[in-house]
Amino acid sequence: MSDIKGKILYEWLGEGCIKNLQFSDPSQLTGDPYDIAIIGAGVVGSALAYKLSQYSLRILLVDEKFDVGEGTSKGSSAIIHTGFDAAVGTLESRLVTSASLMWHELSEKLKVPFQQCGAVLVAVDDEQYNQLDKIYQKSLDNGVEDVKLLTKNEVKELVPDVSPNVRGGMSIPRESIIDAFSISIAFSEIALTNGVDILLGSRVAAVTESGNSVKHLKMASGKEIPAKIVVNVAGLGSSKIAETYGGEHFDLNPRRGQFIIFDEASRSIVNKILLPIPTAQTKGVLVIPTISGNLLAGPTAEDFELGDKSATATTIDGLELMLKGASKLFPSLTGEPRIGSFAGVRCACKQGTYQIRYNDGLPGILTVSGIRSTGVTSCPALAEYLIEGLKKECGVSLKPDPQAVDSRPESSLPGWWKHPYEKNGAVKARPDYGQIICNCENISHGEIIDALDSPLKPFTLDAIKRRTWTQTGRCQGFDCTMKIAELISEHCGIPLDKITKNGPGSEIVSR
Repeated sequence: MSDIKGKILYEWLGEGCIKNLQFSDPSQLTGDPYDIAIIGAGVVGSALAYKLSQYSLRILLVDEKFDVGEGTSKGSSAIIHTGFDAAVGTLESRLVTSASLMWHELSEKLKVPFQQCGAVLVAVDDEQYNQLDKIYQKSLDNGVEDVKLLTKNEVKELVPDVSPNVRGGMSIPRESIIDAFSISIAFSEIALTNGVDILLGSRVAAVTESGNSVKHLKMASGKEIPAKIVVNVAGLGSSKIAETYGGEHFDLNPRRGQFIIFDEASRSIVNKILLPIPTAQTKGVLVIPTISGNLLAGPTAEDFELGDKSATATTIDGLELMLKGASKLFPSLTGEPRIGSFAGVRCACKQGTYQIRYNDGLPGILTVSGIRSTGVTSCPALAEYLIEGLKKECGVSLKPDPQAVDSRPESSLPGWWKHPYEKNGAVKARPDYGQIICNCENISHGEIIDALDSPLKPFTLDAIKRRTWTQTGRCQGFDCTMKIAELISEHCGIPLDKITKNGPGSEIVSR
């Protein structure tokens, strides 16, 4: 990438951080107020930082996690939806539909693995079959006009081992899969290149306003950072922050989605996303081929109280429910090897999806909440929508920056998408590309070093996992975790007993 203009800092809660990247005083960032401070570095916050970085503005992106995209964004199904089944006429429908058309070109710019595999909606009983005409018309009303109703024989041609109970279905050819982990990383790296400052591992406790209309981000550590405009897109944490600046009340809760991960050996049996007939609450249990070569079954839809730490745990009942739901679409899946499971939480909002409030509580504050799983798809269109609102409602001046970039170099593509050892001369030039650390996914020593030296400077095992795909294979990190921890320790100068899974409190070695 070109020279990095922004700063990346981490507020680690203990020793072990590389000193020149450790946030200890606001003067490390700026002495003057930022034009815009964005709270929340998920797909929406990072997409907004990326889009705003194309203008001559001073921007801060801050998150309490120790990597971007580590909250709600990391636990999605990694599908780029067309919006065929969204509520017609809603903001969510408009943004998802328009964004789905952006991802072919945008994934090339971001260097994010993307594949248009298509999806088949499967009706397995008469009640579901009778809903197909309604869903088809809903698709057309949403502007998704390339769908096609299918007979049961046509479904079987597309999905040979589909349930024998199939009655019919619908083809949605533009439904796609993507590396959802890479989205926030790519957006943030480009924003950082364009001069956006990024502060991670630092929680915003409150937002207040001084007499000159400048807002202050009051961090949990006691530090304060000034900004003229504040965008609160902190996901499940947004309601508590909104209370501090008198924003309009909204009710959030985590909605858990559990997933089963099947071994790569299963990937060849399904090449399209298989969708059940959706309900008002959920799309149901899907069968999803992943961009990395696995299969997923899920998610569940389980509501929890805000702050319930068990929301991200998987359960035996949930896993059994997912397997049962997936087998209704594809019975042979029950015999396929399973290598792992995970749970993500979506941001459910009682007041409705895509709640957007300008000048919320205080002038110059934008609150964004209720962005559910469709946020992975809609984030580029939503970012553009928010920027237009900031211009109109908050008076933000948008002067294009002629030096700003909107793409990452080819070398930013993750190694698992195209392994370095497959390129002529790569191992000869860099012998560490031939030294395999993760045997399940064939990830080399050199690829991990490249990730550690990338613009966002990841230091946790989970951050390395999201960039390299280590620890995700059949052994689920059993063989490679300590090797990777030792590499991080050696390369970054962090004591081994300070290497963490996802930040302080998750150390993997006892002192």
